[in-house]
Amino acid sequence: MYPRYVVEVGVRDAFAISAVIGVMVTVMSSMMAFFAGGMDDSAIQPALRTGIILGSAIGAVVLMFALSRVRGHAEKTETREAKREAEVLALRSTLTFLSDDSDGVWNVDERVRRERGVLTLDMHGLTAAQGAEATQKLFEIRSSIQRVRIVTGRGEILHEHSADPGIRPAVLQRLRIGASDADWQVLEKSGSITLRPMGIAPSKSQRIRRFAIFVVPMCAIMGFTFRDLAGSGMEGQGMIFGVAAGLLMTTLLSGYRDRSG
Repeated sequence: MYPRYVVEVGVRDAFAISAVIGVMVTVMSSMMAFFAGGMDDSAIQPALRTGIILGSAIGAVVLMFALSRVRGHAEKTETREAKREAEVLALRSTLTFLSDDSDGVWNVDERVRRERGVLTLDMHGLTAAQGAEATQKLFEIRSSIQRVRIVTGRGEILHEHSADPGIRPAVLQRLRIGASDADWQVLEKSGSITLRPMGIAPSKSQRIRRFAIFVVPMCAIMGFTFRDLAGSGMEGQGMIFGVAAGLLMTTLLSGYRDRSG
């Protein structure tokens, strides 16, 4: 059995993350503002003020986004684990025939597993043709699986345990044909390929609800932040720019696609 590395993030974690990021931004912004102000004693207070404003604004934005993500993923652990286990079983059941075709070199129970919470298909031990066939099988059970990481090897022989160098191009060829229709985004890495769901676009009512929740705090934070950063005589322009930036960020956040599956 392979261990599972799954980290659950809750409300407390969201506050902790936003606080850490806020403090980091505060320190960095204060230092930059102090250097820009000539590093005089008179520049210390304005620099601290600028850092606190930016740190608070960024921390608040991160907190709102993190809380929305936590809320969106607040489902029972048992249900989530059951879905994950069902994905593994579905993929193993579909690819069992490869264990026989490879004369035991490729064991489906070992090669289909979860690594750090991600459904993983390890193709070491398969031929290029078998790798392409396994990829085709992924399309056939698309409704039963979500994110999948395919370990293909680098496409070259580096040692005796390297995967067949023909696997990676064969898999990529199949993915170029069917990944888009299967609503998968293909993310390539040196030794693996991750299929990530394109995500479910929010409905019109969801967009409106998200916009209504975030528009006031986002515009207020951005507006007052840029008003103070604009300096004397430019407060009005800074406020307008900040509100416009808040509206843009809220619009982008409202259109966030759910990729959790």
